[in-house]
Amino acid sequence: MATILEALTLALDLHLAGRFGEAQELYARILDAEPDQPDALHYLGVLAGQIGHGDFGLTLIDKAIALRPEAADIRANRANLLRGLNRLDEAEAGYRRALALRPDFAEAWTDRAFARHGRGDTGAVDVAADLLERALRIEPSLDPAREKLVALLHARGRLRLETGQVMPALVDLIRAASLEPQDVDIAFLLGNALFAAGLRADSVIAFRNALALVPDFLSAALNLGIALAATNRPDDALVPLRHAVRIDPAHPAARDTLALALRSLGRAAEADALTMPTAEPAPMPRPAGKRPSPRRSRKI
Repeated sequence: MATILEALTLALDLHLAGRFGEAQELYARILDAEPDQPDALHYLGVLAGQIGHGDFGLTLIDKAIALRPEAADIRANRANLLRGLNRLDEAEAGYRRALALRPDFAEAWTDRAFARHGRGDTGAVDVAADLLERALRIEPSLDPAREKLVALLHARGRLRLETGQVMPALVDLIRAASLEPQDVDIAFLLGNALFAAGLRADSVIAFRNALALVPDFLSAALNLGIALAATNRPDDALVPLRHAVRIDPAHPAARDTLALALRSLGRAAEADALTMPTAEPAPMPRPAGKRPSPRRSRKI
């Protein structure tokens, strides 16, 4: 006959595998044999929340906490249930209690950030980002914290750049790019922020990175050409500008910018050829721009 520990191990394996019905049945059998088994109460409470019975899950977890009041993981999971019920103030208080018991609990810092951001009040993004940075200092490889922080910094950096807050935007986008170097939109926005801050040579590197990630990113090719011209490299600027025109021959900004660059080099005939009307209709323009980088979904 299996021991309680063996049954709990099997139930948890089933639970983590998503076989909720079998796990639930086994947790219930454990509690039939030992009604005050705190782990079974805890995990069954978590499972109840996952299948949409958060209030019942809280009842079970409260029993587990009464038996193990110093268990930070049980308190954090109680806060998760409260967050799932949209009781965000209570959830944050629960995470604080868990973290008081275990300050190095990176997952609890992360979940507290999710709860704080979910409130959507003034300062929610700033506080959530700080909490996620703390989680990553404890556990740098924690994907949910990294992914959420990247999303927050990306959105805040874009908003700051659009509203003229160039230096704060630059801070956000540099950090986001360090966490997610394969995100083409972050690389492109970072190039724009660097250019706006007067760091033209650095913007060249960022635009090159964006173009390396997505070779047909017209805006990155165009901005790379502009940045190269701004760093007194007009001949080098022709390469990405010609590439931009190849991506979309009908794009007026690409053609006009290339023509301007050619004229600055004294190549007026080539520039005129770009601006002359052609007998054939131009092809339909394709939308240029960002390609979202793949994201891993957050585990429950």
